[in-house]
Amino acid sequence: MSLDSARAYLAFPHLEPELRAELEALLKAAEAGDAKAAAELEDRFSEPLAFGTGGLRGFMAAGLRRMNRPNIRRVSMALASVASRRAPGKMVAVVGFDTRLNSQAFGRACAEVLAAAGYQVFLGDRPLPTPFLCFAMKRLGAGCGAIVTASHNPKEYNGFKAYNDLGGQVVEPWDAEVEAHMATLPLVPELPVAPAGRIQPIPAEVEEAYLAMGQDLLQHPKAFEAARILYTPFHGTGVAFVPALFERAGLPLTLSPSQGIQDGTFPTAPRPNPEELAAYAAPLKEAEATGAEVILANDPDADRIGVVAKRDGTWELMSGNDLAALTLDYLCTQKGRKGAVVSTVVTSDFMAEVARHHRLPVVWTLTGFKNIAVCMDRLEALGEAYAFGAEESYGMLLPPDLRDKDGVTAALVVAEMAGHYKAKGQTLFQAVEALMARVGTFHNRLVNLEDPRPGGAKRFAEAMGRIRAAGLASLGGEKVVSWEDFQTGLWHGEGRTEPILDRPDNRPVALPISRSNVLKFRLESGAFAAFRPSGTEPKLKVYLQGRGEAAQLDRLEAEARTLLGL
Repeated sequence: MSLDSARAYLAFPHLEPELRAELEALLKAAEAGDAKAAAELEDRFSEPLAFGTGGLRGFMAAGLRRMNRPNIRRVSMALASVASRRAPGKMVAVVGFDTRLNSQAFGRACAEVLAAAGYQVFLGDRPLPTPFLCFAMKRLGAGCGAIVTASHNPKEYNGFKAYNDLGGQVVEPWDAEVEAHMATLPLVPELPVAPAGRIQPIPAEVEEAYLAMGQDLLQHPKAFEAARILYTPFHGTGVAFVPALFERAGLPLTLSPSQGIQDGTFPTAPRPNPEELAAYAAPLKEAEATGAEVILANDPDADRIGVVAKRDGTWELMSGNDLAALTLDYLCTQKGRKGAVVSTVVTSDFMAEVARHHRLPVVWTLTGFKNIAVCMDRLEALGEAYAFGAEESYGMLLPPDLRDKDGVTAALVVAEMAGHYKAKGQTLFQAVEALMARVGTFHNRLVNLEDPRPGGAKRFAEAMGRIRAAGLASLGGEKVVSWEDFQTGLWHGEGRTEPILDRPDNRPVALPISRSNVLKFRLESGAFAAFRPSGTEPKLKVYLQGRGEAAQLDRLEAEARTLLGL
């Protein structure tokens, strides 16, 4: 069947010559009995590339289930159709791209489709950070937007993030409608004809406004001694703005000599993920050589931020949970940050406890900044201020002007925060310990599980079913006091069952949290374990929080693996 699908795909007259040549060679090998080529064709044509969290992501190659210009045209056509119906009259679009291989060509292809559909398109003239492009969408009043990026994935990947008229990643009903419209389109659409002048660069004043917004976030603490910062953009887009922000703020910054070079092959970080210490191998050597005290990192599209600093003389990666809590406390103690704090259901309670310590309300939502953006829109509609939002996977958003996480402005504030604690004689890790002494101790751990064998996703789904049905009375040697099933939307505890609310502390304005295949168990000590499988891949994440000794996490992880049959 895959051979027939490949032949049908090759019959489209508008297929790019390089993609045609690639597929023809693969098809010829498969027809000659090459089992590996046949398996590759099966993988490429087994199903369309899924429109997942906010868009597309996959390997770059020819085929239906790959990232390439035909799929870029299809998703861009679908986005244009949905946006023109959902946001009539807002015929402006912003398109950007990162440093990855083919990103610029994919971005241009998207811009041409949107321009042909009647949009005035503002296209980035160079690789630009995702948060800046989101800012440009809001600033220019865009009816939709798109960013070509695969975030922190290896070099073989690329992706397409679709945005709505509010400047956030598409959510319902947009996402389902984009996916449905894609299914009606030719697998290889013809090349669009963009009217002259319909594609323009993003105005320089928008860049200036973004830099000014970053400066406005500075807290200017009384106690301050500039920390020696080494910055790495992981060969990505952060270098376009982070050094300029620091220069304007008068903060010293050393750009990583190795990873400060934009390169879509990521030569010094095959997995350019700020969550993985291995990606910092080159900057760690540079930090030792230059005497840096803190390493700040952005992933290639610069929407996330990582921090590496020394603890007891050893370089250590700070968790996203700890960094978010410490940053929120810094904002509150310096300028009295006011407004609601938005957190996700798998993020540590540490940040929420800091919010309560400063008498700020907390809003809970599902994982992903697209959901945090929805909460921000609702706060705005209610006339409530937004103070801060974050999730455990190294995403923070300080300015209320955006609807996606911003690692660029976060880098500036975190660097200033490091200087503040340096003046007080504390490292960032010591500052976290001091904060926990005030609000309580929180240990956290993320366990990433994969089952690449055939049927792996099904086995994880079955394991989730077993856990649901088990009626767990204890976990990790401790009593379960309540549990939440986000698939049914129900909280169970204290002998009763009720809907899971996004603002349980403010029931008059609370809403039920959206449904998702997530289970969360809370223990007597305040510890928790949350289970969240991927909807499309044989992967499952277990989020653990401990409130006592660090060994509690080892017990929770061991029992979680047993429950999952691993």
